[in-house]
Amino acid sequence: MDNYFRALLKQKTLLILLSLVALFFIFDVLGIMGFVSDVTQKITTPIQISLYKSHNDIKGFLSVISEIGSLKQKETDLEYENSLLLAENASLKKLEVENKLLREQLGDKISGNKLIVASVIGQDPLFSVSRILISKGRNYGIEEGNFVILKNILIGKVSATHNSSSLVILLTDPESKIPAITSNGARGILEGEFGNRMSLKNVVQNETLQVGEIIFSSGEAEYPKGLVLGKIKSIDKNPSAIFQNAEVSPLVPFEDLETVFIMQKI
Repeated sequence: MDNYFRALLKQKTLLILLSLVALFFIFDVLGIMGFVSDVTQKITTPIQISLYKSHNDIKGFLSVISEIGSLKQKETDLEYENSLLLAENASLKKLEVENKLLREQLGDKISGNKLIVASVIGQDPLFSVSRILISKGRNYGIEEGNFVILKNILIGKVSATHNSSSLVILLTDPESKIPAITSNGARGILEGEFGNRMSLKNVVQNETLQVGEIIFSSGEAEYPKGLVLGKIKSIDKNPSAIFQNAEVSPLVPFEDLETVFIMQKI
């Protein structure tokens, strides 16, 4: 029975196929087939174009996004490389300046002292710029009382030490008091004042002071002799007073210091 139905189904399928072939043949002879093809093409062509354009648009959009991402990545990489080069150049320039200072400082050796180079790494927040923090401490044998210089200019004195850093009192600190002498031989005391200022005080009235005159350490109170302290900016001379005073300006701006040298006795 199953074989009979299978044979019947095959016959019906074959008959349908033959009928379709005959129908397409008749349509072709009568010219109807071209019309059907045209209608089908008219319907499907816009859809195909739309799909193709959409595909190309999406492909183009993704390509543009990819190119933008690639350009941004290249730009980021270039900026990163430029930053590294700038940092490297800055480091080399800083090292060159420090090496130059070191060579000059070694050429100006102060008798009986060893010089240790240090970087200025900060300021005491409680004392503004009248105290600075330097990059060498007890691990380099730095002690309280060591003098800090730049070439032959006295910058200050170490007031406290840590393992890898030290605190330095500058000449402008109110606690700083240094016996001084001018280039013309007038003696006095160089004192730091609030507001990051310095004054030469206790100069007797019969001594001559001049604006622009250089002031040196006199070698008293354990300070080395002959270190430059500053220059006279203005003079305050009152005939009725016992002493005359002078405002003094430093030869180097303390707030711009980057490298200093610490004096250690040999």
